[in-house]
Amino acid sequence: MKENSKRILSLKFARKWLAAALAMTLVMGSLAGAVYAAEDTVTGIEWSYAESDYNSGTSSLEMSVEDDKVDLTVLASLSGSASKKDVTADAAWKSSNSSIVKVEKGVLSGVGKGTATISATYKGFSISIKASSDYVYDQVTIMQNSQAAPAATDVLLGQSLVFTLDGDGQNISDDATWSTTSSSVATVDEGRITLVGAGTATITAKYKGKSDSIKLTVSSPYKSVSISPEPANNLLELEVGGDDYLLKATAVPNSGGTQDVTSEAKWTSSNTKVLTVSKGIITAVGAGKTTVTVSHLGVTDTLTVVVRTPYQSIKIAPDKEFHMQLQDAPLQIKAEVLSNSNVTSDITTAGDWTSSDVTIATVSQGKVTPKAIGTTKITVSYRGVSRSIDVTIYPSITKLKVEKTTIDGFKGIEGELPKVTATTFDGTSVDVSKLVKWTVSDDEIADLKDGIWTAKQLGKTIFTGTVQDLRVEVELAVHLKPIKLMAEAKDLSVILGKATELPKVTVVYEDGEEEDISEAIEWNTTSDNIVLLEETMKGLESSTVTLTGTYLTKTVTVRVKIEEEIVKLVVEPTKLELNPGRSKSIKVTGYYKSGKKISIGTKMNWVVGSEKIATISGSSSVKALNVGTTTVKGTYQGKTVKVSVTVTPKLKSLQASSKSAQLSAGDTLTVNVQAIYYTGSPVNATDSSVWTSSNTSVATVKEGKITAVRKGSATIKAAFGGKTASIRITVK
Repeated sequence: MKENSKRILSLKFARKWLAAALAMTLVMGSLAGAVYAAEDTVTGIEWSYAESDYNSGTSSLEMSVEDDKVDLTVLASLSGSASKKDVTADAAWKSSNSSIVKVEKGVLSGVGKGTATISATYKGFSISIKASSDYVYDQVTIMQNSQAAPAATDVLLGQSLVFTLDGDGQNISDDATWSTTSSSVATVDEGRITLVGAGTATITAKYKGKSDSIKLTVSSPYKSVSISPEPANNLLELEVGGDDYLLKATAVPNSGGTQDVTSEAKWTSSNTKVLTVSKGIITAVGAGKTTVTVSHLGVTDTLTVVVRTPYQSIKIAPDKEFHMQLQDAPLQIKAEVLSNSNVTSDITTAGDWTSSDVTIATVSQGKVTPKAIGTTKITVSYRGVSRSIDVTIYPSITKLKVEKTTIDGFKGIEGELPKVTATTFDGTSVDVSKLVKWTVSDDEIADLKDGIWTAKQLGKTIFTGTVQDLRVEVELAVHLKPIKLMAEAKDLSVILGKATELPKVTVVYEDGEEEDISEAIEWNTTSDNIVLLEETMKGLESSTVTLTGTYLTKTVTVRVKIEEEIVKLVVEPTKLELNPGRSKSIKVTGYYKSGKKISIGTKMNWVVGSEKIATISGSSSVKALNVGTTTVKGTYQGKTVKVSVTVTPKLKSLQASSKSAQLSAGDTLTVNVQAIYYTGSPVNATDSSVWTSSNTSVATVKEGKITAVRKGSATIKAAFGGKTASIRITVK
């Protein structure tokens, strides 16, 4: 079998070329057969394979485990055709023992040692062939120093270890697959072993289905290693910027004695931002805590190190963002540090200065030189403390423009100066608000610091902003303190798509005075259904939105309904007559262009001509207060309705000048009637009353004059305004 295996190996390249040639022939045959009709009849099938894969002595196809595969093709004979069709992909394949030889669409692979029968079936025809598989080598052996390696061995860290793999007398180390069960103990590369740490690891070499292993038990040649000098409490304290500190590593071999391993040991720092270590030399980098570890051939020791800064903090001037132009002279930044002992030192020259973007500006010993337009961060560091400042470089400008030329305030309030934009050489607009240098003309009216103004007393003053030789001016008017903002209407209707004036607003100051500040108020909304322009607003989509107006520290809100245009308003009733204290609602119907109608009485903006006579509530209910006449006017979308209101006094009672009388036939008696109102002012109602007699055969009455007719009794009544007064008449 070994001779056969060697013969197979020697023919493996020839087999590849033959298989390729056969595949090309089959492809050309398949192309030629593409013209055959689908109904062609299969008359038989046969094998096609490379002759180098077949052993006539054993009458079988031969292959090696995990070696080159064998290609087996099925050709079908067709009725009426001299050509044969490749049906390998369509045939049904089977191996009698897939643990020996595995087949997939005509490709045979050796799996184990032995023989299997490979069969293919197509269109009712079946064929079979024997296939045998064997290992390339009967066995493989891990070798060490030309001897078979033991199954297990003990080794020490630091020891050199090389294995080879032998296959029937041939060195196959480079072609074998090497592996380890524990890479933290030992790694392997083509037989070369690297011992990493103490423990056990099994090294395995595998080739063409055969493998061999060796178990390594790895230990350290040392009992321990220690770091010296050993600081108090095992805590080493250093300062940033201080001298390097030297540590020593001493190992204790298993055989006894000590050994200096400082140079060959592995040194690490758990936080290299705090300190770095190399061959025992420690360099403090920044404040913090870290652990220094020394490792050597399986033994380790650690040391805790705290690095402190000798300074509390660092201060720079200027200490806030700085803005300059490209043509400006370099900016000199000064830096000072405060030590832990509270001593101040100038470190402008000694500090480590950096620019986050040297294309924008460079820095050397605190001197910042502008190089290009943009923003860069300038940082100074010194022995564990640092401080930064943003520096923004602007281009040259040709014109300045301020966002607002007038602003309002009141005593004690502060605010930012308006935004300033500049036009550059190429016409681009740039926000230069932070570049502007501001001055105030009258510091008794207002203070100015870092772009923030503070109003001090009533009056006006001018703020002047300067960039290069260009100037802008802003006037500040300091008013009395506002108490309340009042909108002309809390609810407004605007016609969809039509510009409407912004609401009128009045401010009430602390002294009670009122002022129309409609032009000074700033309106905002969170809705995108309405556009707010300088003096008008335009609704974009039917909805209800809220506008918020701001003036100084006060705000006012107005609800705005965006809707179709209303072409007609109808009010009911058009006249009201009420007694004092009585109320009645007004109904208003609006008609849209589309013909749809809507009740808008409660949405109207109502105004009463005389609020001493009547008032009207948000629910469009009119309440009478005092006797008199007035007019209630309502507006909606610019259209107006009017309702006349008459308030009449309410009658409390009628009082007759006599309650009873005795008369003789033919006698007369005149009685007066007073109307008593809730207002407290009586009115003579004698002539206005309706007079009646309960018995006209006894007594008659006309406009208060009673005439006795004959003996008997009668009741005379006066009626007025729903009230009555009675007089009892007896005629003798």
